[in-house]
Amino acid sequence: MKTNLFILAFISGFTFCSAQQLKVEAKKIKNHEGNEVEAWVATLDQVPDDCMESYDDFMKKVFDRNPEKMNKTMMMVEKVILNELSPLRIDQRTFFTQESGGTAVAFTFSPGYDVHFGSKLYSDEFERGEKLVKSFVKFHYKDYYNKQIKQMQKAIEDKESEVTSDEKKIERNKKSMLDNNKKINNGDSDAGKLRIKNDSLEQENIGLEGDIAKDRTEIKSQQDQLIKLHDSVRKVEDF
Repeated sequence: MKTNLFILAFISGFTFCSAQQLKVEAKKIKNHEGNEVEAWVATLDQVPDDCMESYDDFMKKVFDRNPEKMNKTMMMVEKVILNELSPLRIDQRTFFTQESGGTAVAFTFSPGYDVHFGSKLYSDEFERGEKLVKSFVKFHYKDYYNKQIKQMQKAIEDKESEVTSDEKKIERNKKSMLDNNKKINNGDSDAGKLRIKNDSLEQENIGLEGDIAKDRTEIKSQQDQLIKLHDSVRKVEDF
């Protein structure tokens, strides 16, 4: 049986990734200039690079905008109108801060220099920002899990192909053994060699049957993980 290192790593880390954090909170953060501003903050389980990639895809696919990476922890869409929030043209900055067990992703919305949506100024617009950030969270997790579902489905298919291949080898070996036995019974001059060959084929089949049993156990485990991944996607859709 071939060892599938991806599956071993995937399953060992699944308990962590399946407990996705579905939470968006209004918090005060320090922006790129060190000033305290109000933001909508989502905490995601993945590392900052994964979250930044999701944000980039989110803005491109949902708003048709290309965010600019300003530094290692901030991305920005400059002078954009987000109709879901406001008719005003704003700078939308997103900050990515690594935390224990994930990344805090903070969205700020600024219609002017040092002017930001918040609970006091542009409060209605700020409240609408929660829905946008929740949409990002759903986008991130659905994309993240759907990629893993495809990888898991491919891994299961590969493992099932290994089982099918090993089963065919067993049948071929059995046919060869039957053919060899016929020759032995008919007094073939190489009967001794044929018996040795049959012993070797028998041992090979024992090993293949063991591999098949292990592969089927692994397939069952992978299928269980696949069910959990689909459950995670459903939870995200309900968020």
